[in-house]
Amino acid sequence: MNNELFELVEHTQRNIFLTGKAGTGKTTFLNDFVKKTQKKHIVVAPTGIAAINAGGVTIHSMFGLPLRTFLPTTDRIDANIANNISDLLQHFRFRKDKIKLLRELEVIIIDEVSMLRADVLDMIDFALRTVRRNPQKFGGVQMLFIGDLYQLPPVVRDEYVLNKYYKSPFFFDSHSLIEEKPLTIELMKVYRQKDQYFLDLLNAIREGDVPNIDFEKLNERYLPNFVAKEEPYVYLCSHNRMADEINREKLDELPSESHYFDANIKGDFKENQYPNEESLELRVGAQIMFIRNDASGEKKYFNGKLAEVVSIVDDEIFVKLEGEHDDFKLKREIWEQKKYAVGADKTIVEDVLGSYEQYPIRLAWAVTIHKSQGLTFDRLIIDAGKSFASGQVYVALSRCRTLEGIVLKSKISANVIFKDERISKFQGETNANEKVAQILSTEKFDYSIGKVLHKIDINWLLQDIENWNLAAKMSKKIDAKKVQDLYLVLKKDAEILIPIFDKFKRVLISKTKKFTSGEENWKEIEEKTIGATAFFFQNVHDKIFEQFKQLYSETKGVAGLKSYNETASTFLDDVGEYLKDLQQLKLLELPLFKEEKKINLDTNIAKIPSHVITFQMFEEGKSISDIAKVRGFLKETAFGHLAKFASQGLLDMTRIFSDKKLKNFEKIFEKNPETETLGDWKNALPKEFEFNEIRLLLNHFTYLKEKNEQD
Repeated sequence: MNNELFELVEHTQRNIFLTGKAGTGKTTFLNDFVKKTQKKHIVVAPTGIAAINAGGVTIHSMFGLPLRTFLPTTDRIDANIANNISDLLQHFRFRKDKIKLLRELEVIIIDEVSMLRADVLDMIDFALRTVRRNPQKFGGVQMLFIGDLYQLPPVVRDEYVLNKYYKSPFFFDSHSLIEEKPLTIELMKVYRQKDQYFLDLLNAIREGDVPNIDFEKLNERYLPNFVAKEEPYVYLCSHNRMADEINREKLDELPSESHYFDANIKGDFKENQYPNEESLELRVGAQIMFIRNDASGEKKYFNGKLAEVVSIVDDEIFVKLEGEHDDFKLKREIWEQKKYAVGADKTIVEDVLGSYEQYPIRLAWAVTIHKSQGLTFDRLIIDAGKSFASGQVYVALSRCRTLEGIVLKSKISANVIFKDERISKFQGETNANEKVAQILSTEKFDYSIGKVLHKIDINWLLQDIENWNLAAKMSKKIDAKKVQDLYLVLKKDAEILIPIFDKFKRVLISKTKKFTSGEENWKEIEEKTIGATAFFFQNVHDKIFEQFKQLYSETKGVAGLKSYNETASTFLDDVGEYLKDLQQLKLLELPLFKEEKKINLDTNIAKIPSHVITFQMFEEGKSISDIAKVRGFLKETAFGHLAKFASQGLLDMTRIFSDKKLKNFEKIFEKNPETETLGDWKNALPKEFEFNEIRLLLNHFTYLKEKNEQD
């Protein structure tokens, strides 16, 4: 199932809800998927701890969402109660790097989706459609939801407000999923428990199937006077306060002294996402639990593994792992607070904002239901009283490997077992376990071809050229003739490329249909797409990108062209991104662009020095007066720019001075070899010679004199 599931996410555009009972490997699939996928993705979760555990970020921080309830209406809403659509849109003024990231995404993974409220998912939908300028649901991004709806439910503070617009608080009743529900894929094999009787019992409790719950057998584990002796047990509580009190009481019973171990926190790491206590208080004899898997590869411990502190020497902690004989020295682990960004090659990269370094343990005589998510225990003490919320009885019982490892402090009765018909109805209607192979056979190739066509599509280019030309026409200081000449060339090239793409699209779709019906060889489709990728890359790069890059290098940073340059920069970026996409393009697993032909497509143009631009314009035939007018500065400035090139003998002086004026200066220059200052030269020359002309001529004839002396 896992291979087919990976293919389903990787090679279709379907939204998918991955679920399964506790211990079926949902987290394992998530970790494997992010390692293998070629899709640009992020991982988000409803809470800080869930986000840290999943290696992602919180939903609210990623999308800049308000904390108040969202109601999908334009009607005026009391801002103290909820946000409406107008209120929400004000939160989507993202920075440029966040916009770029959200526009690059291909799939968003939401972990622990049982805790995701319907209105929050709708806010995500609005954010993506707004930023990506795409009216499709979620802005065309594929969604992978992961979680178990029978476990921890969404937290709803103002249920009466939410009920006016939503059938339930669960994510599947969001307005964004009304038109098309996600495919539900349920992982069936349970790895945590092996005993079939216990599995059947857990399943009946999970689904609220009261008639099939053997309460008599279950309550045989009711041992109100039980006291743990040699074997370690964990007390599972419904609230933090209860767990803290038990841990405090047990710690104080130990005769040894307390030792404190402070976390090392760097950068930005939010307090509500600390995985354990900032200052760990430990004593010899303390029962502790590991809160993450051993990252060293030795696999000495796992998330939920129990141990006992046996000695603390010089701030070093030694523990005896449950089931082991030798002492084990603890090492600190690092958790990272991340943010996502777009890398230079357009991949999604993780930037570390801050880190939290601490021993990967917590006191474990007691732990809350929420903090036990994903953990596995051999022995548990559970008080499933009235304080347990919907789903918590199942979560608590399913943490243990065996029924015999559970001790109940209160009996479990039918009134703490809840059946939510909304969940079973949704999952029953959308279950696609038996359809995965069929969906893949009909959609995999179409999806891959569609992705290729989307990336090669050149139809956007003509409109971008028109937008740039309009910005140029509105600028009074641009070289209108140069722009017009380039505009006509670019427009002509785009008008040639567009029908070529349209024909390629028709041919490729036709060939794909023939392939799925057995009339076409897939190899021919691969060769066709490789050829098209190379063709469009070369033509757009040589005829559009390089041509425009040259013009932009001449205008970048020029005074009076700020508005024009912003449009020009956007156009160059668009073309550059298109070419980068072609270089990364794949058809299924096949790269379509040859590695050895990849080139750097840097669109960051270095500003050409102002005097070089003046010289370039002079070489193009413009007079000094015209240059000064176009560039918006005095003639004297233009003379100053050109003087630097006169000293190198690069100026055609006959374009600036008459023969008579040149000969007059040359005669006086030869008679006055010792004259140094411009003032002295001004006095030595006829009155018609201006200071700017003198500097230019002096540089030119000095160069000629030095050249003759060298020869």
